[in-house]
Amino acid sequence: MTRQELVRAISERTGLSRTDAAAALEAFITVVQESLVNGEPITLRGFGSFNLKFQRARKGRVIHTGQAITIPPRLRVAFQPSNQLQSRIQNNPTLLKRLAKE
Repeated sequence: MTRQELVRAISERTGLSRTDAAAALEAFITVVQESLVNGEPITLRGFGSFNLKFQRARKGRVIHTGQAITIPPRLRVAFQPSNQLQSRIQNNPTLLKRLAKE
């Protein structure tokens, strides 16, 4: 689903104009980004949690040259779905069949 499709779906479900739905989506994205940049996790009950995970430095190789390099440590954004969301996904046989074909 693209951003425009998401705006359209929000507009249809809430009765907001597409402009207002787009503004609400932009505000949501901005708040999530600002919270994560400040190191604050975000928990949405029934949906899941966004948080930061530390990934330690590790050794790697440049594929083209085979040269050994050290990949520096970094922070990654992680999403952990709620049990409710995970259950809905797992109990969808149509989704399982569709994705198994890919």
